[in-house]
Amino acid sequence: MTLKTSKSVAILAATVSALAVPALAVDRTDPIVVPLVSDTSSDVISIILGSALENAGYRVNYVEADYAASFSGIQTGDLHYTICWQSTWDLCESSTETGKAENVGSTGISSAEGWWYPVSLKEQCPGLPDWTALQNEDCIAALTTAETAPLARFVEGPADWIMPVAEMATAFDLPFQPIASGSSAALVATISAAARRGEPVIGWGFTPHWYFMSDEGEFVQFPAFEPECHSDPAWGMNPDATHDCGVQVGSLWVYANSELLAEEEEASAIMKKFSLSDGQLADVFRSIDVDGAQLDEAVAIWMDENEAVWSAWIN
Repeated sequence: MTLKTSKSVAILAATVSALAVPALAVDRTDPIVVPLVSDTSSDVISIILGSALENAGYRVNYVEADYAASFSGIQTGDLHYTICWQSTWDLCESSTETGKAENVGSTGISSAEGWWYPVSLKEQCPGLPDWTALQNEDCIAALTTAETAPLARFVEGPADWIMPVAEMATAFDLPFQPIASGSSAALVATISAAARRGEPVIGWGFTPHWYFMSDEGEFVQFPAFEPECHSDPAWGMNPDATHDCGVQVGSLWVYANSELLAEEEEASAIMKKFSLSDGQLADVFRSIDVDGAQLDEAVAIWMDENEAVWSAWIN
């Protein structure tokens, strides 16, 4: 796993540690290393927790890392905690099988992922949000581009994200070609720009995120997720394929290195107390993705305005 120090978050340590809260006495001198995975929601949550740990007296370093690889990192001890999306539950839980990583608990933030479209697409694909509307020939034609013809274009997230788009397209016999975005911001920009121009578009949506939580669009409705859907072809409408269901919804979770939790009781207690709500971070996400605020600046402002929230985790 290749890790790179993020220049923008290097400034963060100095910014948030300046907040006037008495530090607890901790013996650990080695830093707690935290991955940033190029997703605003995950990274904001990771840095808020890291900022609380800093105010408890810990040193915290942030590094850039691949989302999936971060779960290997917390097992080896190269990384110390990461944020898990419910839709990748199998990946998250597999990191605990060695006994070197643990599910510390929910962040309190709810999550949803899946096929998302702007409401204007209903003109070309009548019947949405039901997934069967995507089988309509006129709908497919409207979503087809020169790059994907004769298939419809599906705007995916970055290539290192875990998105069962191809598997779902096969299971539901939907003629779509997934096209990866260079970043989370590029994904949102592509979909939102097309929507503003009135162009047909569909892609990967996820919440918490200011745009995908807006009334500008909605998720396609597939059969409800069940664990067997991903492992047993006999489950569901297609007896020859898995993934004939929607994406699992739920929460964002904190997974951490077991050795850190055992050796650092204060850090473990803070992680277990760590709890947020959907409404508490909506403005932070929007300030970064819409207003262009730097990640470190947005988190520092949140920490300053919500001292009562995070100080309860460290007291």
